[in-house]
This record gives sequence, structure tokens and C-alpha cells, in this order.
Amino acid sequence: MSNVLTALYQKKVQPQLYKQLRWGITSSWMENNARGIQYNGGKYVLMHEMSVDGLGDYDRNLGYPRGSINGALKQYELTKDRGREFLIDAADNDETGFLVNGASVMAEFQAAHVIPEVDSYRYSKIYADVLAGAPDNIDDTAMETTKLVDLLTLDCATIRDRVGDIPLVITMSGLVQRHLGRQFTQSLDVVNFNRGGIFTKVKALDGDPIMIVPSARLKTAYTYRDGVSAGQEAGGFVAADGAKDIKWIIMPITAPIAVGKIDKMRAFSPDEYQGAHAWKVDYRLFHDLWIMPNGYNNSFIRTGTISEPAE
Repeated sequence: MSNVLTALYQKKVQPQLYKQLRWGITSSWMENNARGIQYNGGKYVLMHEMSVDGLGDYDRNLGYPRGSINGALKQYELTKDRGREFLIDAADNDETGFLVNGASVMAEFQAAHVIPEVDSYRYSKIYADVLAGAPDNIDDTAMETTKLVDLLTLDCATIRDRVGDIPLVITMSGLVQRHLGRQFTQSLDVVNFNRGGIFTKVKALDGDPIMIVPSARLKTAYTYRDGVSAGQEAGGFVAADGAKDIKWIIMPITAPIAVGKIDKMRAFSPDEYQGAHAWKVDYRLFHDLWIMPNGYNNSFIRTGTISEPAE
């Protein structure tokens, strides 16, 4: 029975949970760069890496200069291994309605906890990686509200000069949008943006999409509770002590690679689960983010406070 129920759960519920993740995670566009990844379960993925030589002079006698191709299949570890199990009392459900009830529990769990946590981890990981690899690309200078659009335009121009025609993505805190006010609607255009296979209309600056993210997900560091220790039973995450608000992140659309994999989901009936007279469902998510070579130098982050101009 457990195998049949688990198989049904994976077939009917798990694909819908993936869709919910793609819709809810504001950083799902980063998963577009995870092409060709091999995942066979567990916490490791395999990704292809390749480099080729540049142009050389053509010789009319000898012909083309021969270049080299270096390729390898590299293993990456998904360092975030998070999960939960839930019990649904047998008195609250019967076997016919279990699928709907179990799906509802997992959908609420993802919406309230998983989606915000994955976003928060990715953005704070970008901050930590840029801080370690190119600290000069993080600016903590205070900003005036009337200068925000000019600063954003300048930061984008600086990065665009480094990367050329590669599209940029601007991740902006909802706090900044509030300070921008009418400037956000009057000074910006609208573009279609591919966010994890989902096309949505977003505001853009000179064609570069702006992803508005809740400020609670844009901190420089977080503490992730283990769910079992004293004071951490509720699980989830909180902003770390001393964490700063990230105002915006600018980076090439090709720079970050994000991977999130829901591991094999299981479900057990009250007859099979021995811990209580209840249905049991569990959820496990492996995920991580990496920045590609030169991604540090080609990214820019602002964390300065925003204030009204002095009179």
C-alpha cells in the first residue's frame, strides 16, 4: 500500500509542487542557466563545463590555427538539505480524500515557508560570494530618494560596459520600489521576462528586467533553524544578527546557476505508520546556487540606507 500511495503522491502532487515553486520563487530565472544538469537523487548534481581558445591568424599556406577545447563533467554539492514531515490524523481524513488533503498541506507549506527560504538563501549567497570574490562591487553608501533612479542607471551602465550585450537582471527590494513612487511607473518600460519557464510582464530599465522581491527575502545573511533544537522547533529561517537590507543586485542573466530538487516524496497510511494513528507525508528539498567565473566582477550590490534629501 505504501508503495502505491507514494507512487500516486509523486505522480499527482510532486509535479504540481514544482509548478508552485517556479511561480512563487522570484529567483526562478536563475534556474534557466542549469541546462544539461544531471541529477540522480541525493545532494549532488553533475554539470558540464567547457572552454575554447580564441581567434588566431589564418595562414594562406598552413590554413587555420588549431584551437583546443577543454571540457569536463564536474560534480557540485547541493549544500542545503532541508525537510519536514507532517501527520494528518486519521479522524480528519479517509483514504479517498487523502490525496487532496495531503496536497493542500504541502502547498501551504511551500507557499508559507519553502518559497521565501529558497529566495532568501539565493540572494544572501550571491551577496556572500560577491563579498568574498569582488568586495569593491558592494556599495554601502547612503542614498537619497531623489537619486535612486540615477544611481540605478549608473550601476547598470557600469556593469553593461563590462559584459557588453549580455542582458542584465535587476533584483530590487520592495522597499526601494516604495521610495521610488511615481518614478517607478513613469521612468521605466515593461518587458516580457522568462522566469523559470514562466513568462511574465515586469518593469525594466533600458530593457533590463527588474524583479521586485519582498524586503524580508533580501538580507545579507540568515540563520536557518534546524527544526529540533530548543528554540528552533518551528524551523524556518530568520535574518542573522547585524544583517543589512539589500537594496538591489545587478548581474548578468547568465551569471548565477540555481538548482532546486524535491527528493522522492513519501506517504504512509495510518495502518503503515506506527508512530500514531495518522497519515504521514514527508518533504525533502536539496538546493543551492553558484556564480559562474567572472560573475563576481560583473555583479553589483547596494546595501546603503535610503533617506529623504536634506532641506
